[in-house]
Amino acid sequence: MHKDCDKHYFKKPEFYRLTGENNYVRIDAEDKVTGHGQYVGDIMFPDMLTGKMVRSPYASAKILSIDTSEAEKLPGVKCILTARDFEWKSLVGNGEFAAEFADKEVLCSEKVRQVGDDVAAVAAVDEETAQRAADLIKVEYQVLPGVFDPFEAMEENAPEVNWEGKGIHNIGMQSVMKAGTDIDEEFDRASYVQHRDYKTHRMVHAAMEPHGAVATYRNGTYTIWMSTQMSFVDQFWYARCLGVGENQVRVIKPLVGGGFGGKLDSYSFGLCAAKMAEMTGRPVRMILSREEVFQTTRNRHPIYMHIDTAFGTDGKLLAKKCYHVLDGGPYGGSGVAACAQSTLWANFPYKMNSVDFLARRVYTNNPSAGAMRGYTACQVHFAHDLNMQFAADQMGIDPVEFRKISAADPGYVAPAGLAITSCAYKETLDTAAKEIGWYEKKDKLKKGEGIGFAGTGFVSGTGFAVLEAPNQSSACVTLRMNKRGMATLYIGSHDIGQGSDTVMTAIVAEELGLPMDMVKTFMSDTFLTPWDSGSYGSRVTFLAGNAARRAAVDAKRQLFEVIAPMWGVMPETLECLDGKVISKEKAEYQMSIGDAMFKYMTVKGGDELIGVGSYYHRTDNSQYNGNNTTNYAPAYSFSTGAAHLTVDEETGVLDIDEFVFAHDCGRALNKRAVEGQLEGSIGMGLGYAVYEHNVTREGKILNPNFRDYRLPTALDMPKMRTFYDFTPDEEGPLGAKEAGEGSAAPVAPAIANAVNMATGVYFTELPLDPEHIWRALHGMKDDRNSK
Repeated sequence: MHKDCDKHYFKKPEFYRLTGENNYVRIDAEDKVTGHGQYVGDIMFPDMLTGKMVRSPYASAKILSIDTSEAEKLPGVKCILTARDFEWKSLVGNGEFAAEFADKEVLCSEKVRQVGDDVAAVAAVDEETAQRAADLIKVEYQVLPGVFDPFEAMEENAPEVNWEGKGIHNIGMQSVMKAGTDIDEEFDRASYVQHRDYKTHRMVHAAMEPHGAVATYRNGTYTIWMSTQMSFVDQFWYARCLGVGENQVRVIKPLVGGGFGGKLDSYSFGLCAAKMAEMTGRPVRMILSREEVFQTTRNRHPIYMHIDTAFGTDGKLLAKKCYHVLDGGPYGGSGVAACAQSTLWANFPYKMNSVDFLARRVYTNNPSAGAMRGYTACQVHFAHDLNMQFAADQMGIDPVEFRKISAADPGYVAPAGLAITSCAYKETLDTAAKEIGWYEKKDKLKKGEGIGFAGTGFVSGTGFAVLEAPNQSSACVTLRMNKRGMATLYIGSHDIGQGSDTVMTAIVAEELGLPMDMVKTFMSDTFLTPWDSGSYGSRVTFLAGNAARRAAVDAKRQLFEVIAPMWGVMPETLECLDGKVISKEKAEYQMSIGDAMFKYMTVKGGDELIGVGSYYHRTDNSQYNGNNTTNYAPAYSFSTGAAHLTVDEETGVLDIDEFVFAHDCGRALNKRAVEGQLEGSIGMGLGYAVYEHNVTREGKILNPNFRDYRLPTALDMPKMRTFYDFTPDEEGPLGAKEAGEGSAAPVAPAIANAVNMATGVYFTELPLDPEHIWRALHGMKDDRNSK
């Protein structure tokens, strides 16, 4: 699973001093709270130009001509780009491994496929001039028929959106997961079978920082500072589109003000900034407006789900069939693996004998969809957990006990190949039920009052396994120690606000027995740090954390092999603790790490010790567009959410009194940070369930700003209590699993199940805003998600 690393040198838990409690604060905290932290928008150069994109007002149209003459006459305009300025039609996508699925032009040459599609770019001396120039560029279009419903898009007579003439009509991706016993026999012997339909809506990431980039071109090298989750992927695509080698493109990630998956794609604006920097010889700054972020970057997939489920007489889940249809918009990007991910989540968190899952990601002319916190887990768990709740109600079994009947256990291997190692799902169910007061309250609930539960599972440390991309499930780290015992960590993974650079620093400091301020961490610079595929799939702590630990262990081993003979002991009997190298067998032998490093340099020569660590989770039997069965991740997390709420039947307004969250994240490396992640998940899940909804008409978002797009505020947040730290995972770095992504998935279904109990109406669509609830209570159809 990883590069050889002698685990004899791994620090034992009894020697942990730093991780596991609240013993350290984030290393970027002071810079952020004092305003000294540098985001893309803070990067300034003399003579810097401002860039703006020219975008299509139509969802589907043919480009007849582009006239830039009036814009070129405007004083202060320095550069205008169109598609002809880039190499070989310049497609961009998501990861070198998925190059065959690249389907987005940097600038559209012949056709636009969504409102806001990139048509041209301009650089000028200031923002006002750049915007005036963009408005002066005349693009003549022939408007074409669009398609905005994924089911209509799959019909033979529907307009082709993308990949014209290739594959199945408007089906960009398809995933099949079929495994286990004979599924027809399982349904035949079932005592209860149900058939249900569910639908989720479009949502945006709403990160505080909009997307942006600053680019320079000097001595044949492009340098791009960008708010991104995949700097090495950006480097690959940008080099390809610019017609140069990757050694001529440097991508640096400064502080990022939130990503949540929205900065996972390679977008055109950064590439255009780089090209215009080359053509003008001046730095170019390109920051998207909030409206551009809403309309033109990726958002959460709306998914339509049909589920057939078979249960035994005791309530045991026997088998499941499901059909998922994802509205992907016109492009692939980070949506390339969304189909397979959606079938993956349908396995969790229950045992069953047989599965038959089919998912299709359909091209439409709606806004492009991609990765968002959970990568389809929030949509799929909403449907599949409501499905379990409905079955429990129909079979007359307590919903907590019903979930426990089929709950996954440690050592369970799912029919689709998922191998569960550590698992405390049942414990999270018990904790959530106890803390919400389920058994005391369930028979005393008043009219309009409800308690709802939801259970979910998620990956810890995955890549795009379904696309057979081996390096996506790996991480590599280098560590340098100087003669005074100070360590410098170089890591390619991305801190996008979640605090992973602090966690990496803490892991290394723990293993080397150093205080945090003696470890400096550099992340995500494609010229300085090792390659990394990015921040997604809850891979950073697990994969990069394991690599960082192994780099520290590699450094320890080299140091111990020099010191041990001086003391007449074996190297593996030494340890680094409290700033010292000590003998675990002979207490009288100890010295400071600085002195030990000086002796190391005396023996070995030179001024540094270099440790290298890598970690690799190998996935087998993965076949895209075939039978998608594989063990997606080295470990899995499990969660239970519980919501206690009341619904005003006159207005449809719901009031959440309390939300209890129990999450099996392995061993929490910093409890305060884990609590922040879980509480943030509740907030984002609440927004998804109740408040947030991208309203679209013929591909245009009608509420593309924070004035019209309703985000939950502090006043909307319920009382929250979080519980975690259930089962340390043997494979996880210092026992850790994920805590910040899968934790978002149980919130919406828990709220929906509580609303269903409170009203007696089974809601199967999101969002559960007052209008939706009121209409359902009064027998009126809510068709706002119909397109």
